[in-house]
Amino acid sequence: MRVLGVIRRRIVAALRCRLCLPAAVALAIATAGVGYGVLYDDIVTALGALLFVPSAVILFGVASRRSEGLDRVPRRPS
Repeated sequence: MRVLGVIRRRIVAALRCRLCLPAAVALAIATAGVGYGVLYDDIVTALGALLFVPSAVILFGVASRRSEGLDRVPRRPS
């Protein structure tokens, strides 16, 4: 029962992060597209699916920065 509680808390925390879900979807699309392209020798599909990777990485980066509270760091005066 303890393991289910930990899993449930992690799922709830991930669903509260509004940017984690689109990032996970973009990463899943990229993985599926590359897998399909490699499996069926379709290099255009595989390379096209790689275009989703930067958006997923950027979304994960923004989400992790917001969850750690780094957005509240005061900026230096210019």
